[in-house]
Amino acid sequence: MTLMQYQLSDDLPTALPFRLFPTVDKDPDGRRLTVNLKLRCDLPPRSQGVNISVHLPVPKGTTSLWQELSSPEQRAELVADTRSVRWHIPIFPGGSQFTARFKLEVADLSAASLLELGPACLQFELPMTTCSGLQVRFLRLSSAHPPPLQPPHRWVRYVTHSDSYLIRI
Repeated sequence: MTLMQYQLSDDLPTALPFRLFPTVDKDPDGRRLTVNLKLRCDLPPRSQGVNISVHLPVPKGTTSLWQELSSPEQRAELVADTRSVRWHIPIFPGGSQFTARFKLEVADLSAASLLELGPACLQFELPMTTCSGLQVRFLRLSSAHPPPLQPPHRWVRYVTHSDSYLIRI
């Protein structure tokens, strides 16, 4: 059962868990964009992120995607209905980084098309981590409420989920 949910809207007491370093180059032939993404995990080495997904909106005329990923566990795809590239990383150890190079074939590539690229949206889950530093030290369940279907277990699971994590390109 979920006992508490909260969100932060101001500065975090710790560094953000992920940093994205994007570069975009236009090929001389004027039909391809090369997007290089370097994603760094700034968590401690004993922590990890799971189910990391980067969604990058691409220009309207994007017809194909060529990809080069830094590890075989990663995968990427061009999602036509949302006009975006989705890069998925199943497990991301703290203190490491992954890279992806995407070559996009774009029909009628123009300066206006470049404005349609981004912002990147990052979704992730950080088990056993709270970015706010909040910790549960004591918890008492009162018996005034009806008994739960199952007796409660004596442990607390900390999980940080992303909600709105946007990075400008």
